[in-house]
Amino acid sequence: MGNNGAENNDQALDFLLDRVYRDGGYDFRNYKRGTVTRRLQRRLHATGTTSYEEYTRFLENHPEEYQILAEDITIKVSGFFRSQHTFQQVTRLVLPRLVAHKIKHGERNLSLWSAACARGEEPYSIAIMLVDFLGSQLAEFEVSIHASDINHQALAEAKAGVYSPKELENLPLHTLKNLFSRNGEGYTVNSKIRQMVSFSYFDLVSSAPPPFAPVDCVFCCNILIYLQRQLQEKVLNLAYDSLATPGYMVLGEVETPTDNLRPRLECINIKAKIYKKA
Repeated sequence: MGNNGAENNDQALDFLLDRVYRDGGYDFRNYKRGTVTRRLQRRLHATGTTSYEEYTRFLENHPEEYQILAEDITIKVSGFFRSQHTFQQVTRLVLPRLVAHKIKHGERNLSLWSAACARGEEPYSIAIMLVDFLGSQLAEFEVSIHASDINHQALAEAKAGVYSPKELENLPLHTLKNLFSRNGEGYTVNSKIRQMVSFSYFDLVSSAPPPFAPVDCVFCCNILIYLQRQLQEKVLNLAYDSLATPGYMVLGEVETPTDNLRPRLECINIKAKIYKKA
């Protein structure tokens, strides 16, 4: 009886996720089940429903719930320079090669992509890194940092660029002083940094390439751990296909490339999972 109950529950969840994809346009069918079910429980509680079947019926009568559900399932946890080691290695190993290649070929454009930008900490960290690395050369380059996510609320907060002192406590004092301005009880990213970053909605699960491709470097950090293997492959292939040549992929310390992609990548740093398009 217990097995039948679990099987029926799995079928009800499959039906629910199919409905969310078909009618809401959000595809969570290949997210890890533990991630999805934990966040679904919050929505069941908030809507006063007690089962996946009942919640599916609720969605039919309340289509605005699709976006609320999507924003609850997607991950908004981030931080400025979330992995210090990763950013240090990008500064040490990627930027010198990339900038040297651009100068050698008479190019002055740098294009980077934060593939799941959440509330903006990662793309703003990338911008700060470039400001520090390029120094007086910054004015010689046209820098475009593309930041995408499927969470509309997170994107709105990212565009506002307002953060609490606690969210910025790991930043050096000179960075906080020079690149942020006090805003009431918090801080706002200054215009120099904001102008380098453009935020947009983009679903990594879609088959279409991002409209801003090709890019010189893609940051695809802290995303794959929430996805099943099949979807990991799809996301990584999309990120790889979005790279220019030469192009660099930064996965960070908690991710690993899938087996089918590994032969097409040259490992630059094993700990930070930084790769060059082979």
